[in-house]
Amino acid sequence: MDTDYTGDLIIDGSKIGNKSTDELAAIRNEKIGFVFQFHYLLNEFTALKNVMLPGFKLNKVSEAELEHNAYEYLKDLGIEKLALKMAHQLSGGEKQRVAIARAMINDPLILMCDEPTGNLDSKNADVVFNIFKELTESFNKTLLVVTHDLEFAKKTSRIIEMDDGRII
Repeated sequence: MDTDYTGDLIIDGSKIGNKSTDELAAIRNEKIGFVFQFHYLLNEFTALKNVMLPGFKLNKVSEAELEHNAYEYLKDLGIEKLALKMAHQLSGGEKQRVAIARAMINDPLILMCDEPTGNLDSKNADVVFNIFKELTESFNKTLLVVTHDLEFAKKTSRIIEMDDGRII
């Protein structure tokens, strides 16, 4: 998302530098899924429609296939029964699982997660961690997680500590 860097950034074999704003947006939508501390669901839509939104933008499959895929992701995350509930009717943990499904809808190579458990109690934080573990092990996804949650970090396979923007 930040274009002010030195060196080469390569995603899926393509250098990302010198791309137009539209090209970068397309790469983000297709190659990267985002999960934030605040789920940013749209309250006027159901959980299912929220998951489908990035797929509408990518426009690679029919609406029927997109809906099927979105439902399957909700099912994988154990919340298919919430598919037709409005976003504002969901708990914090449920919203975060919907956000994870939304991040997965375009089958990205990388999931970038910014404090994904920051708004969750310890039980739901464990659920999210286990979902992420499953994504790496069963779906071969790469996750980049930024967190201040040391318990979460200790359970990962690799930790890179930073201080004031520098790797320590």
